[in-house]
Amino acid sequence: MSAPDDRAGAVSSMLRFARGLGAAPLVWLALAGLAAWLGRVQVVMKDQRFVGEEATLAPNLWLPTVAFDARTILDVGAIDTGVPLALALLVAAALEAALSLLQRSGSRLVRPLGRAAMIFLTIWSVFGHVPIWDQLLASVFPDRRQLLHPRGTVIEFAGQHLELVLVSSLVTISLGLLLGVLVTRAQFREFLPLVSDLVSAGQTMPTLAIVAIMVPIIGLGFWPTIVALILYGMLPVVRNTIAGIEAVDRFVIESAQGMGMTARQVLLQIELPNASRIILAGIRTSVIINVGTAALGAYAGSGGLGVPIAGGLSQLIYPFVLLGALPAALLAILLDYVLGQVEFVLTPKGLQITS
Repeated sequence: MSAPDDRAGAVSSMLRFARGLGAAPLVWLALAGLAAWLGRVQVVMKDQRFVGEEATLAPNLWLPTVAFDARTILDVGAIDTGVPLALALLVAAALEAALSLLQRSGSRLVRPLGRAAMIFLTIWSVFGHVPIWDQLLASVFPDRRQLLHPRGTVIEFAGQHLELVLVSSLVTISLGLLLGVLVTRAQFREFLPLVSDLVSAGQTMPTLAIVAIMVPIIGLGFWPTIVALILYGMLPVVRNTIAGIEAVDRFVIESAQGMGMTARQVLLQIELPNASRIILAGIRTSVIINVGTAALGAYAGSGGLGVPIAGGLSQLIYPFVLLGALPAALLAILLDYVLGQVEFVLTPKGLQITS
């Protein structure tokens, strides 16, 4: 074989190897390179509390922490590992490349969940790095000296926000699935119109009005916002549960009954698996709705990313508004992506839509 043929074969092998890896490892490598470059960038803080202090723009890897709390059920926090984010991104690139080369059946489940987890940790680490937000707000508002909220950092507000979303979503999903399944059973079907009207009324009422009604009854703090979020997020879960179960082919159900399956077996092995994609889409919608709506909890004293937004609007300190609104938008997009990957993994293989 001639030298040109050898070179052509080598190039062809490299192209096949690159196609096997995919674009994801290259994206992680590019992000790792960006994080490493940011580590060489020294900036001077602009906020009045830190004015003159020098810092680097490269964040460390921050991890979320979740613990039980008697008052709020869940307590979401964050810890700085001290590990450079660039190093964590390099590890992500290596793992992504390894899973791409293995091409085993299990990797189709591990890869989307691992990718979603690493994207979450990357954004979470950005939330925890104060100099990034200081420089971002200083570039938008160069004449302002009060840029960062005095009551907390972005990652602290984000942790409080996640507490509201997680607790309300756990209750909403549990109660919504229960109601949706019950009203599709023959003995409770007469209550279907009533349940549909009640959960629809939850989104008809303004969320701030629900919070205002709950405050005199429950008091200021965490729970008035939770009640409002539950009422507001119930509709997508209940509606999609009913729609998903009703969409299951009656012939399939009758065939299962003809094989001797009990009503519980039909529900757990036939109806819910076939309706899972529609149900998970409703859960995903409900959670994302709650991410945006939870910002109103600041008016009831529940904390979250609504605190800097409400404070900035009331005091006309516009950097505070952006300090709360931008992370809230990022958090909504991030959770939508993560839940999309979870939806893909939990959907039975025969119902998955792949590109």
